[in-house]
Amino acid sequence: MKKSHFNKTISIFGVSKSKMKNFYDFLGLNSRIEAVKFKTKQLSGLNSKIKKLETGKKLKEKIKNIINFSIKIRTYKGLRHKLRYPTRGQRTHTNAKTRRKFKY
Repeated sequence: MKKSHFNKTISIFGVSKSKMKNFYDFLGLNSRIEAVKFKTKQLSGLNSKIKKLETGKKLKEKIKNIINFSIKIRTYKGLRHKLRYPTRGQRTHTNAKTRRKFKY
């Protein structure tokens, strides 16, 4: 089994390990070196690549807006979100107990 080298690097909401690997390859960085040990020029290059993506709070806000819009226009998916059921076609008869448990 191959060990992932991105465990001790940067974890940002919206940037997967494969995207991070592509950034490292594009910038010519070694994926086995921790992000703390990078030089300022290398970090600035990495930051400029990450800033082009929607990440963190912006991405969470965008997802929340999409969900609220689908609830507002009363789509099937919005109804599932409102009732706190699984929205992507999973079964609810025997599974999804944790998703259904916390209704308010």
